[in-house]
Amino acid sequence: MNADKRVRGLARNRADNFDATILHNRVSEQVRGSHTTEDDLTRLVELAESCYQFSADRGESVSDDEVASAAFGAAEELNDRIDDLVDVQVARACAEIVTEAPEWTDHWDEEEIADAVHEAREWLQLHEAAAERAGVLEEVQADA
Repeated sequence: MNADKRVRGLARNRADNFDATILHNRVSEQVRGSHTTEDDLTRLVELAESCYQFSADRGESVSDDEVASAAFGAAEELNDRIDDLVDVQVARACAEIVTEAPEWTDHWDEEEIADAVHEAREWLQLHEAAAERAGVLEEVQADA
């Protein structure tokens, strides 16, 4: 699978967990890497996909190949970390909504903003470890 396509799928799946349009859009953009120059998620997906492909290519040419097996194991290990990085991106998006969206009244209705802030705060409370890994936990708690 293409890494960009997989990241877009991850973004869509995570964004679909949110009802507030502002938050839904922000999560999708953040997971896709639209608001960052450091896109560790895309890089990690690319690495995992490359390891899977290498393992498949190598496994087709040599039976019972330890290198193919090691590559597959590396891909699985990297794959296990992808959800953690997606959670970090969601935490960053939620933190931005909590801290900055109340000032977005020139583009959004106050009720829509309030719903998004409430939903973002709720997600952050349920995912404190992700908020801490994202470096937004203290900022969000101070804003509460």
